[in-house]
Amino acid sequence: MPPTAEECPDGLVVEPGIVAVLCEQPCRERCQRSVVGDESIALRDIEAACLRYAKDRRPESYVIPPKEKRVAVVGAGPAGLSLALNLAQKKYPVTVFDKEEGWGGCLRSHPRFAEFDAEIALQFSTVEAEFCLGTEVKSLAELAGFDAVYVAAGAGGESFGLCEGWDPGLFTTTVPKVFLGGALCGATLMEGIAQGIEVSKTIEVFLQTGRAARTPSDYDKSDCGHYLTHDGAVSAPRVEPSSPEGYTDEEAQAEAARCLQCDCDYCFAGCEMLRRFRKDPRKIGVEAYTDMNVNPPFSTRALTREAYSCNICGYCESVCPESVDIGGALQLSREARMSAGVDPAALHDYWLREMDFATSEGAFSSPPKGRDTCEYAFYPGCQLGASNPEHVLRAYEFLKDKYDAGIVLGCCGAPAYWAGDEERRLSNIEEIRRQWRDLGEPTLVFACATCESLFCRFLPEIPRVSLYQLLAEAEEIVPAKVFSEAAVFDPCAARGDPEMEAGVRALARKAGVSLEELAEPNRCCGYGGHIRLANPELYEEITAHRAEASDRPYIVYCANCREVFASRGKECAHVLDMAFGLPPGARVPSLQEKRDNSLRVKRELMKGIKDVDFEPERHPWDELTLIIGDDLQKDLDERLISAADLKEAIWAAENEGDRFVDESGGTSIASMVKRVITYWVEYRKTAPKTYEIVNAYYHRMRFGQGE
Repeated sequence: MPPTAEECPDGLVVEPGIVAVLCEQPCRERCQRSVVGDESIALRDIEAACLRYAKDRRPESYVIPPKEKRVAVVGAGPAGLSLALNLAQKKYPVTVFDKEEGWGGCLRSHPRFAEFDAEIALQFSTVEAEFCLGTEVKSLAELAGFDAVYVAAGAGGESFGLCEGWDPGLFTTTVPKVFLGGALCGATLMEGIAQGIEVSKTIEVFLQTGRAARTPSDYDKSDCGHYLTHDGAVSAPRVEPSSPEGYTDEEAQAEAARCLQCDCDYCFAGCEMLRRFRKDPRKIGVEAYTDMNVNPPFSTRALTREAYSCNICGYCESVCPESVDIGGALQLSREARMSAGVDPAALHDYWLREMDFATSEGAFSSPPKGRDTCEYAFYPGCQLGASNPEHVLRAYEFLKDKYDAGIVLGCCGAPAYWAGDEERRLSNIEEIRRQWRDLGEPTLVFACATCESLFCRFLPEIPRVSLYQLLAEAEEIVPAKVFSEAAVFDPCAARGDPEMEAGVRALARKAGVSLEELAEPNRCCGYGGHIRLANPELYEEITAHRAEASDRPYIVYCANCREVFASRGKECAHVLDMAFGLPPGARVPSLQEKRDNSLRVKRELMKGIKDVDFEPERHPWDELTLIIGDDLQKDLDERLISAADLKEAIWAAENEGDRFVDESGGTSIASMVKRVITYWVEYRKTAPKTYEIVNAYYHRMRFGQGE
């Protein structure tokens, strides 16, 4: 079976039999063997041995759909052949012109041209490319029927007057579809071969998007040695070949074994997502760029699952010596998909609806009682109160008494950010900014690291302080000692927030807890990016790794982290449990309980500050009672199916009669479309307005009625 398009390498070595003879070996200058005083790896000799002893030298044939846009190549020398081969392997119709009767260009005068001739024939044997040899192109008008043209006519060859204005970065000319390269532009033979590969990528982007642009596939490795420690490396002298013919098979293997494997893989080694998809950051970056720039955007083959399997936690950037942010590239992909209307909406629909709830029915903003403005205001975020209302209520009581603080209940916009919904995120940011100004532009007090990190990024004008820092400084706060010894689990969003991290540790030490620092702090618990639905297997792997990072119980200060670890049975306590003497909650509330908790927080705060009796909006289906077994409830929560949605579906089915009925089993099946999701619920009526849930699920399909 030939390799598929996904397996087709981008930028493969063309004409290896030629490269193994003529390469000038610039890599020897940067070989990391020098750090232990050895000679560099004899890479060219190893490549020659690989070709000599290969059992099958036939090139691969790739299963890729044929392309329609045609490419002309002027010049059948090394540069032109390199580009032609690369594009032909990707199934572009390529036609190569040369005024000489044979291919090879400057190679034809080489004493080993007979070998090179055979190598070229071998490499082109598995692709479809048209060769018009003995055909001189005298004018670009002759190539008007082609969608792109690469001119690589060799040193002193015809440039059609385009050398002036040539862009050496993009290889473009003043004629939009014409590109120059190779010896015609001063490149050496090997540079010309490398250029052919690079120009092929630029031309491919041009054919897909209508504009020439460089893909992010290349990076300068000139400083790569700065990041490599080579721990444990020992000296190993170069293996010398025993024959003028070159290395034997055994000698080539021995020389290759001297390689220190010096690629920088800090992010790859630490990121479960990168390891699972077996793609290095450069590959991910190329795919993200390509996927967003095809016309129309977003092919079905590239990156969809990877884009929504990333926690967007920033780990890759934090460990990369060059601060490469792969998560940022994937986030841009999410944003572009959302904008284009091709996002997998089911993955984020629930969270976006919860954000809508938190910024409407669950929202409340007010200065302290009797005041019009305030110097401090508590911003707990939407998850802290949903997880445990006492955390918000006790914290606000402290802040109100000590700092005369106001309150802002709402959502920082993380669900929209992770979904790539820029329109919703920007609208939310403007509403937060308005609320802040109405309160007199106070310093916001944060308990959630995710909220604070997003405010730092998108609302930098708002002054911020950590709740835990204020609690640690308060003499009246005497934390309870929930554990004798524990490890602090710092959330990924707290990376770069030393004040919040220090405040949590100060509270723990104040309680007399013996603390252990994790070997890898600020790793995502698995919750970030809402990857649970997109890639449940990866989610399970990540959460397991984080729970097993220490045998000690965890002190956490992120509600989402607490939920993840409590769900896995990991002993943990929120730092606010310690600060206010609350029992560490082991049970994770259901989706409906989270909403009810949020409404309780709003109700009590509105009563205390405004003396208003808040009552949430009531719906007819709220009067229904559901009976759900513990195992099924856990399953529904994992799939983000709330009791409220089930009630609504059942109420509509019972009142409209639109349901399937199994009379033998006494069950009914109802469906309900909500935004982009179709919900299904199987149930049986056990009493008036009381229903036992048998099963429930959802999908994105729509059922239409025929004429």
